Amino acid sequence: MIKSLYINNYALLKDSFINFNKGFSVISGDTGAGKSILLDALCLLLGKRFERNNAQEPSSKSVIEAVFILNHTHKKFFLDNDLDFEEETVVRREIRPNGKSRTFINDTPVLLSILSDFGAQVVEIFAQGQFNLLTEQKSQLNFIDQFSNSQSHLLRYQQIFREFNQLKKDLEIIQGQGNLSESELDFLKFQYQEITTANIALGEKEELESNIKLLENVEEIRKSIYEIDLLLNNENGVLGSLVAIRKKISAFDNLSSLSKRVESVEIELNDISEELDLVKTSLNIDDPEKLKKMYDRLDTINNLLHKYRLNFIEQLIELKNDIHSRFELSQSFEILLKEKKQEISLKEIELKECLIKLNNNRSKVLSKISNEVVNVLNRLGMPFARFNIDIKEKEVFDIYGNTDISFMFSANKGRSMQEVAKIASGGELSRLMLALKYINSQNTKINTLIFDEIDSGVSGEVASLMADMMNNISLDTQLIAISHLPQIASRADNHLKVQKYTLRDSTESKVIELDGKQRVKEIAKLLSGKNLTQSALDNAVDLLNQ
Repeated sequence: MIKSLYINNYALLKDSFINFNKGFSVISGDTGAGKSILLDALCLLLGKRFERNNAQEPSSKSVIEAVFILNHTHKKFFLDNDLDFEEETVVRREIRPNGKSRTFINDTPVLLSILSDFGAQVVEIFAQGQFNLLTEQKSQLNFIDQFSNSQSHLLRYQQIFREFNQLKKDLEIIQGQGNLSESELDFLKFQYQEITTANIALGEKEELESNIKLLENVEEIRKSIYEIDLLLNNENGVLGSLVAIRKKISAFDNLSSLSKRVESVEIELNDISEELDLVKTSLNIDDPEKLKKMYDRLDTINNLLHKYRLNFIEQLIELKNDIHSRFELSQSFEILLKEKKQEISLKEIELKECLIKLNNNRSKVLSKISNEVVNVLNRLGMPFARFNIDIKEKEVFDIYGNTDISFMFSANKGRSMQEVAKIASGGELSRLMLALKYINSQNTKINTLIFDEIDSGVSGEVASLMADMMNNISLDTQLIAISHLPQIASRADNHLKVQKYTLRDSTESKVIELDGKQRVKEIAKLLSGKNLTQSALDNAVDLLNQ
């Protein structure tokens, strides 16, 4: 459950700290007071992506932080994500003015995806007008899988489904490369032979270009080496001078460190001199055709690169290997094709067997769900309501199985059932949604349910019946409801109000916990509007005492 929520500098909520309790809490407030901002901040904390047009763009960093009370069922999530488990877990999200954010669980930085996974395990939010469960097959199948405890069957099916699809892709690749014709094989053989005969080595082109450049300037290089040799090794050369310097310095014990440094310079210059001798020796060209041979070899390499429209020798070698692979594939095409088709056939059998288990598990609970939904709808003032889940198998597989699903509904006696989205009114959708959330709350490990005006489109006795239902849910699950209805507000264990204030040139919202008198006044306001009457106040007291 959510123990507390702190919001700093997010839109109108500049500095709000909210305590939440077990049971049923209601949040009320005038339109535009900031209830939606409060809910949006909580959604951001639970992993929703930040959009630059959310409420107001912050001029400084926004901070949203909550304390959640968890139980042992959540330990696996923390273990899987290498996080410290705490019964009182602190989740924080910081959003900078540029829209970038940082997220933390118990002070450990986490990815937004991990934060989203955490939120999905502890809180379920039903936002105003969000009837996905009644209209989208994905949400409907997820609901049935939760109710029937089929998640493990679904995960197993999805793993096999991905393997099945990968095998089909492999088959397409084999078929795409296919069995080559004689002319295609001859052409590949010619290309392979041409590249192989050239026998080009990695780095050979660069080495040739370097050697050619060296030989093209051989006379100038020789002359320079000769002059350097004179400077280093003649009677008054640098090496001789260094020897004399070292001898003079070594005569004094207190200059021994300098003597060693001069000696190291002497050793280094001797090495340089010897290397120059080696270079000079290598410049003695015995074969006058050597430079021409280098040019010819470089032309061979460049012509091949140009012919195959490549830039590097590595690409040419890769092309040779690819041609060889295609040639081998062509020779073993029929064998590979047969083996891959056999793999697909076996995987399809495995897929269907897994799917039978998944579909059977789902089918077992359909009548139970329908009966429970109808019972709840009856309690919500719909005595003639009928509800049924229609599942039809299809030939193709997808990530959720091979079924088309429809939630069928009729609210009135004598009317045939149709798909919910085509027949239900706003008030009927609200009650149907509450019925599904009610039975689902008893089959999931969700700690907290948040309803954003799920009571939209209802009033009077129906609102009272919905309030009773919410109160029942809150016995096992923390329930937070944003509502304008006095019947619902009066049944809550705790009442919070979002109120907007204008302070000089700025506007901000505060969230306050109402005490007894304040609560009577707020419920009376929900009953009668701005002009409070004694009758409304008396009615508010009556509602609270029911």
